[in-house]
Amino acid sequence: MRMLDMKRSTITLAVLAAALPLAACGSSSEPANNAAAMAPGNASVMSADALGAKIRNLPEGQRRGVLFRAIRDAGPSGASCQSVTAMKEAASVNGNPTWNAVCDGTTQWTIVLTADQSASVTGPGPVTIK
Repeated sequence: MRMLDMKRSTITLAVLAAALPLAACGSSSEPANNAAAMAPGNASVMSADALGAKIRNLPEGQRRGVLFRAIRDAGPSGASCQSVTAMKEAASVNGNPTWNAVCDGTTQWTIVLTADQSASVTGPGPVTIK
């Protein structure tokens, strides 16, 4: 079994801003410039719960993308992740929204969102979610 690496990865609202315009594709009811509301200048006023809610409410593919980006940004061990093949919201850690994500069906990562719009990413570890 590999030793767990712990790395802090920034999930700024820029990541969400990049993902949210994709949500507008195929939906004429959403404003075309929904990324403007997610500008990084607003990052300091968003709580971890609000960021967790935004990620929770993303379409599944975009949520996978945000978790994938956090894992890839976590350092050398995350760089080998090619795709998030499973994900599940987990019990909060110290009151912070948390997700478990599986990369390539082989390794599991835990992503804990924090109030400063970053994430604490732990992994890789053995897969326990399906």
